[in-house]
Amino acid sequence: MAVGSKRLGDRRVRPRFEIVGQLWGSLEAVQPLHLRNLGRDGALVESSVALPVDTVQRLSLTFDTDVCDVQARICHVRPAASIAGEPGFLVGLEFLGLPPVARQQIDRLVGAAA
Repeated sequence: MAVGSKRLGDRRVRPRFEIVGQLWGSLEAVQPLHLRNLGRDGALVESSVALPVDTVQRLSLTFDTDVCDVQARICHVRPAASIAGEPGFLVGLEFLGLPPVARQQIDRLVGAAA
């Protein structure tokens, strides 16, 4: 085969390199979660995916114009139909170190619902 020519059926435009050994990577998926209930220490949310129990996940809580990034531990997961009737999961979250803005907004929402 001449230099620079492609094999028949090879449609790659760029060269591909073989990885020898392990190459670690990560994948981030963003999914909106529907809030079922909320408290200072955590929340119960609906998810279409069963999140792994005892893992720590990063969440973005949106309150009107404030967006707060928080860490939450997945405490429990159980199968349940969503409000729309679709199959899904109820996920119990424990907040880990809420920022003051998020705590104030949660207190405001919980106080308004009381």
